Amino acid sequence: MTSLHTAGILTPDRPVGHLFELRGWTTGISRIDEMSVTIADVEANLFPEPCPGAPEGTFGWRAVPATWVPAGVQDIVVTGPDERVLNQATVHVGSLPGEEPLWLGEVEAPKQGKVSEGHVVYVTGWALLQGRAPSLIEVMVEGGGTVSARTRLPRKDVPKEFPGFDDAAVSGFEAWVPVDLPYGEERTLSLRVRYRTEGVGEVVSAKRTFTLRNPVADLDDAELADELAGDTARAMARVNIPTDPKHVLVFTHSLGVGGGQLWLQELLSRMVTDHGWQVSLVSETDGPLRADCHELGIPVHVTTHYRNQTVPAYEGHVAELARFAKCSGAGVALVNTLGGFVGADAAKRAGMPTAWVIHESFSLPAFAYQNWGPVKPPAAVWKRWESTLGEVDRLLFVADATREMFLPYSKPERCRTVRYGTPMHKFGGRTRSETRHQARNMLGYTPDDIVLVNIGIAESRKGQAPLISAMERIHKIHPEAKLSIVGLHPSPYGLAMEESVERAGLEESVSLVPIQPDPLRWLQAADIFVNSSDIESLPRSILEAVCCGIPVAATDVFGAREMIVDGETGWLFETNDVDALTAALLRALGTSATRRREMAKAAHEKLLPWLDPAGYAREYSEILTELSGGVHV
Repeated sequence: MTSLHTAGILTPDRPVGHLFELRGWTTGISRIDEMSVTIADVEANLFPEPCPGAPEGTFGWRAVPATWVPAGVQDIVVTGPDERVLNQATVHVGSLPGEEPLWLGEVEAPKQGKVSEGHVVYVTGWALLQGRAPSLIEVMVEGGGTVSARTRLPRKDVPKEFPGFDDAAVSGFEAWVPVDLPYGEERTLSLRVRYRTEGVGEVVSAKRTFTLRNPVADLDDAELADELAGDTARAMARVNIPTDPKHVLVFTHSLGVGGGQLWLQELLSRMVTDHGWQVSLVSETDGPLRADCHELGIPVHVTTHYRNQTVPAYEGHVAELARFAKCSGAGVALVNTLGGFVGADAAKRAGMPTAWVIHESFSLPAFAYQNWGPVKPPAAVWKRWESTLGEVDRLLFVADATREMFLPYSKPERCRTVRYGTPMHKFGGRTRSETRHQARNMLGYTPDDIVLVNIGIAESRKGQAPLISAMERIHKIHPEAKLSIVGLHPSPYGLAMEESVERAGLEESVSLVPIQPDPLRWLQAADIFVNSSDIESLPRSILEAVCCGIPVAATDVFGAREMIVDGETGWLFETNDVDALTAALLRALGTSATRRREMAKAAHEKLLPWLDPAGYAREYSEILTELSGGVHV
C-alpha cells in the first residue's frame, strides 16, 4: 500500500530577513532524508523538529536556507521521497515600512584600528541593499570630506557566498579620499559609509576609526636626487646642438586608441600638414597610432614606463630623456597627459621651453595613488612632480574646471584652456534622415525604437555598469528604449557587463558592441547620447554626438558641464548615482522628438566656435611658436 504524502508549511505573516527559518510538517515519512525543501531555488538545510499546530502523527521539520536569500517574494517548494511536489508557498524577504532596508556587505579597507600608509584613504568593499547593489554609496572621511564611490565593480567572491543575488557579481565599490597630511605625520581618522537607493531607503555604517600615516621623507633619497640631478645638469652642459624653432618634441603616454591619444594624433596631423611643423615623438607605450605617425613622417621613440618606483630609476630615466631631447634638435617640447611628467621634467632640464597638456581631472594625490600605490612615488620624485608643474612655461587644459584644479601648482598667467574640436564638425550638427534610416537598418533598429548610445572603452570610470542597471528600470517604463554601449573588450569589467545584461534579461534592449575604430554608424542611428563617466575633462564623444545632431545626457563633471546646459542643450545628472542617472534618462525619454532636436541644435550652436579642430591646431601652433621664440611668462 502506498503511503499518502502531504506537507504543510507555516509561512511568516510578515517580511523576513535574508536568513530565516521555516517550520512545517509532512505525512508518510519518518526520516528527514526522505524529503527536501528549496527556498528561492536553493536547497535548504533540514532538521527534524516538532511543528506547532501540526496534525497528529505528522513528521515535523525546520528548514534553514543554505545561504542568504535575496529580497522579494521567493518560492518555497517541499518535495517527497519520489521527488513529487507536496506543497508550495511563498515568503516575502524584505523589511516593513519604517524599518531599515536589508543590508549585506563589508568595508574591507581601511581596517578598523589599523594603520594605512600614504595621504590618500582608499576605501573598498562590497554591498547589497535589499538584495541589489545600492544606487549611491557615499564615503565620509573625517578631514577628507564626502566622496561618492565608484560602484558596480566586478566581484568574483561574493556570488559564491550569495548565489541567489543578481547583483552579487557587481556589488563592489571603491573610493579615493585625499587627506592633507604632510610627510612624517599620522592622524587618527573616522570613516562612515552611506548606502542609498531611492524608494528602498538608506543604511549608514557604524563609525570605523583607523590611522593614516604618511611615511617620513627619506633624506638619503633627497640627497641622491640632488646628486643625480647635478650629474644630469653637467651632462646637458656638454651637449651643444643647434635647435630648430619649428621642431617640436612630443612626450606622450601611449600610442593606443583612446581619447587623449586621438586628440594628440589629430593635433599633430594638422600641425605637420597645415602649419609646417617638424615633429619627433616619445611614448612609453607602443600602439597602432605609431603607423599614423610614420605616414606623417614623425619618428617615434618608445621608452620605458614613466611610473618609476625609485629615485635612481626616476633620475636615470629623466637623464636619458633629457639627453634625447637635447640631441633631437627640437626647439620646443609638448607633453601630453598628467602621467607624462617625466618628459616634462626632462625637457626642462634639457633647457627646452615646454608646454604641458593635462587632460586628467584627478587630484594629484588620487592620480598618484591609482598609478603608483599608497606611498609612491618617493617623496623626492613627488617634489620634482610638483616643482615641474610650476616650472613649465605653459600648463594647457581642455576644460576650465581642470585648469582651476591645477592653478595652485603654477601661476595663473601660465595656465590656459584650449578646447579642442573633432573632424565630425563637418556634419554641421545634423544627421540626414536618409543616413539615419540606413544606419538604424544596418544595426537592426526599428522606426519605433528610441536608441540610446554610449561610446567609450569599457572601464569602471566610464560608468557603463551603472548605465546597465538604469536600463533595467527604464525598460519597464519604456520598452521601446534600446541602448548600445560601444567599447566592449574582454576585461573583468567588460565580462561583468555581459553577465549583468544576461542576468537582467536585457539582451533585446542592451547591445554591448566591441571597440570600434569608427563609431559613426551608432551616432547616426542614435536618438540620445549618454555619457556616464564619473571622471572626465572634455569628453570627445560628447563633441562627436553634438556634431551629429544628437542631444546628450551626461554626468555633471568638469568639461561636460561646460558643454551641456541642463534642460536647455541636454540633461545633466550626478556621478555614481544610478537613481540620478535613471531620472535623467527618463527625462530625456519623456522629451518629444521635436524638443530633442531643438536641444541638439542649441548645443551645436553653443559649441560651434570651437568644434573645428583646425582651431585648436592653430592655437597650439601659435603657443609653441611663441615659446620657441623665447617668449616666456
